[in-house]
Amino acid sequence: MKKIFTLIAMACLSLTAVAEDYTCNLAVTVYGEPSEKQVINISCTKNEKGKYDITLKDFSFGPLPVGTINVKDIDAEEEDGNAVLTTKQDIVLEEGTFAGVPIPIVLEGYIWNGELAIRLKVPSVGVNVALLNRETSIYGGDFEAWHKVGDYDEPNGWHGIKSGTGLASFAANGVTISDDVPETSKGTKSVKLQSTVALGISANGTITTGRMAVGDIDPTNTKNNAFIDPESTDVDGNGDPFFNVLKSRPTSLSLWYKFKNGEGNENPAMVKASLVGEGYYQDPEPAETTYDNLVAVAEQTLEATDTWKKITIPFDYASYATNYADPASILVTINTCSVPGGGSKSTDNPDVLLVDDVQLNYEPVITSIELFDTPIPGFSQDKTEGYKMTVAEVPEKDEEEISVTCKDDIVVGTLSYYEPTTNILSISCYNEALELINTYKVELNIDPTGVNAVEGTSNNAVVGRYNLNGQSVSGAAKGMIITKYANGTVKKTLK
Repeated sequence: MKKIFTLIAMACLSLTAVAEDYTCNLAVTVYGEPSEKQVINISCTKNEKGKYDITLKDFSFGPLPVGTINVKDIDAEEEDGNAVLTTKQDIVLEEGTFAGVPIPIVLEGYIWNGELAIRLKVPSVGVNVALLNRETSIYGGDFEAWHKVGDYDEPNGWHGIKSGTGLASFAANGVTISDDVPETSKGTKSVKLQSTVALGISANGTITTGRMAVGDIDPTNTKNNAFIDPESTDVDGNGDPFFNVLKSRPTSLSLWYKFKNGEGNENPAMVKASLVGEGYYQDPEPAETTYDNLVAVAEQTLEATDTWKKITIPFDYASYATNYADPASILVTINTCSVPGGGSKSTDNPDVLLVDDVQLNYEPVITSIELFDTPIPGFSQDKTEGYKMTVAEVPEKDEEEISVTCKDDIVVGTLSYYEPTTNILSISCYNEALELINTYKVELNIDPTGVNAVEGTSNNAVVGRYNLNGQSVSGAAKGMIITKYANGTVKKTLK
């Protein structure tokens, strides 16, 4: 199954919003050579003509400063509250290296369910740009900022028992601030979790990016859980909702920890991250309920260690692939004991777990790259040069003609450039955080009359796109999309 990241820039925006600034990651290639990852401010608004104006502030073409780019009156094809954006026009810069010179640009994008995707090409100077404002990290994973829940402290983005529901208010607090941090940490704080005892029962020290529910005194009852409820309007002590929005597909989760078993407990601690689609989800799941919105899970027990230890846990996508769910949020829960009620019952010598720098990683395994649905011969992720291939014409639109297949449908975007004097096609591959994976160089033999011509774009035009229900959809559609081509081929993509 392929994951084609058609337009790899995302920024949250309402269709009717006035111009607002967004901080975006930025990927740029100049004549096929990638520049260092940048951060840029972007604003977008719908003008009185029903068209769109976009402003990129403090922009540069790699090492060449450009200044502010204004692209006005972008055409919009709107349907069901969504819009596909396209324009070819000359822009004139007011500052920087190219000030006063008309520059032809091509901009493509779309606004879909409040997200703005943009792809910008400047062919005259070999520039190809992608912007991204999609959240790719866990809010508060460094545990530096905290808020109050009554008299108790909670890390921003995380929630302990004191902000839970049901009987949670009667439970003892097990979450505090610690100044013990790993040597590699850029901060000064970590989170300290410790077990408590109530009615002779051991209660885990727990934090979660969701919200805790305590519905029974039996610790093994699934009425005691961490949950996500996107329809809830409740907010925590910092004014944040009780869920962490995440629409990306990380490959793994890593964190630093120290753990000491308390008296009478030989069980390890536990961390579990569930990547969840739209809708409610809880962990542990009720025995009588099966949730079909799970996208992936990363979980691991944490053995005792006197010194800080870093672990990296891969996400399992394969076990949940048949759910066909798109990521919407992430539920991370960290406990002092992997067994409910199995922790220390000592108040003087409890289980103690220190955690810091929880982060998501994006390191996809690329299994193939295809041009016009034909795999590059002998492709290997670690091999960046030496490829040769015959095609009917030069790939010009990455989203239709260059596709990347990755293990577990992980999203990968591409920026490409073809140099006609050498016949070299450069394909720069990026993860969702717009971090460069590799640039691959392919020597092309352009042969419109050869065997590969049948698979060129002239016979490979899109004749229809459909969802799993057989309904016709636009190119901006999300989810599992079935694309039919004029040459009779069919491609399934998860977008």
